[in-house]
Amino acid sequence: MNPYQIISLDMFQTLVNIEGRRNHIWRPILQQDFSKERALELGQLLLRHYFEQSAAIRDAGGFYTSKEIFRSGFEKVFMEHKLSFDSLKAVDILFAEHRLSDLYEDTEPFLQKIIEAYQVCIVSDTDTLMLPDFYKDYPIKLFTSEEYRSYKNDGLNRMFSEVIAFYGVQPGEILHIGDSPSDVLGAARAGIRTCWINRTGSAWKHEVQPDVTVGNLEELSTILETGAALHAERGLEPSEF
Repeated sequence: MNPYQIISLDMFQTLVNIEGRRNHIWRPILQQDFSKERALELGQLLLRHYFEQSAAIRDAGGFYTSKEIFRSGFEKVFMEHKLSFDSLKAVDILFAEHRLSDLYEDTEPFLQKIIEAYQVCIVSDTDTLMLPDFYKDYPIKLFTSEEYRSYKNDGLNRMFSEVIAFYGVQPGEILHIGDSPSDVLGAARAGIRTCWINRTGSAWKHEVQPDVTVGNLEELSTILETGAALHAERGLEPSEF
């Protein structure tokens, strides 16, 4: 018996790869000073600012949109590196490049398989304007932090509570798949089963463990087809799913 009714998916670094757009983001900002090394350095700095501010806002029980947080992050990067560029224009470039992110090779085959057997949604800690629109070709429900004014891993757990309420199922009948700790920790706190997609071979550094860990969506597809996702990871019998 299949233990899941709903497959919930993160977007970036789960279904699409933003890494290939980094140079396109920084080239118009740096112009004649552009180099791949500088784009990498500033991109990592921007992300650090983003995650630090997101965590502070989340811990304080507040909410800012991705646009607001990235604008603040760009302002800090530009100030620290003495760059003269409009932060709002930089956010527009960043959002446009996110929308152009390439799908991983395993994304479309995975989606085509799971939509035949499950209800499918995307849960993303982003503004809707950042998202590539390929998902509109599928019967996929979208949940964004912008819409619900909440983050995946905040104390209220509104994002995943909204998913549970929308489908009207038990939390354990949902499997959420994502690449970040927020995906696993937030979903697990709501009672949702979790799959960490670890495309980079990173080490898991948190006490709460994902129910399933895979390196790609093809591997997960095989697990789902056998109906043994938890059996593979926890040694459970099918009756215990």
